[in-house]
Amino acid sequence: MISIIKRILINRTVHYLLLIVIVLYFVTGFGITEFRVVEVATFGLLTKSVAFKIHSNLWIPLIVFLILHIYLSLTKSR
Repeated sequence: MISIIKRILINRTVHYLLLIVIVLYFVTGFGITEFRVVEVATFGLLTKSVAFKIHSNLWIPLIVFLILHIYLSLTKSR
């Protein structure tokens, strides 16, 4: 059995990592479609090609954290 504090720490970590991945996914997607605005906003750090590379590699962590989030939420009541 996992102690309550460890379970809370695991839940919060998964939730925050999922939030970070989702925000990055939206920002890089916006960086692909509206690259001129994003390049200026990020001072040239997030170009269209970099945004596309990051965006296309984020779907695996997104799915993993989403599945973990759903699993942890469903097993919370047990």
